[in-house]
Amino acid sequence: EDDGLGGTLPFEVQNLTELRYLIVEEGTTSGTIPSEYGTFRTLHILDLNFNTLTGTIPVEIYDLQLLFQLDLNDNFLTGTIATEIGTIQFLQFIQVEVNRLSGTIPEEMGNNRFLRVVEFFGNQLTGDMPQGLCDLRNNTGGSIFRLTADCDAGDAFFCELFCPRLLH
Repeated sequence: EDDGLGGTLPFEVQNLTELRYLIVEEGTTSGTIPSEYGTFRTLHILDLNFNTLTGTIPVEIYDLQLLFQLDLNDNFLTGTIATEIGTIQFLQFIQVEVNRLSGTIPEEMGNNRFLRVVEFFGNQLTGDMPQGLCDLRNNTGGSIFRLTADCDAGDAFFCELFCPRLLH
């Protein structure tokens, strides 16, 4: 954290075939997330928060079946959250807040049965919070204890746990 690393994310890191943790946070790393990062078959944590990353979240990232934590918050990522996110079997923690993501939150996220922390606020997401995701909250028998998004709730910056309607 805050180690002064900068530059871009090298795609050659994909050659580290047994990599379990890729943490490059709180730096000045820029550019895009290489699609090659979707080839890490043993990756548990992808933490690239608080950088200046741009572009979309590569759909290949959702092929990381052993991924527990996807932490991409506080960057300049654009595009949508792909429906393939629902295929990450063991995903427990996703933070994509404070980016420039648009579109809706995929219904398929209701397939991520182990989710505990889910944060979407600070984006341009629209539509309703998927019912399948709401059903995973811990007050309804699921495991999510933190679910945040920009909500149509008056002056609130973000809503926690219950968000029937997203802002915009």
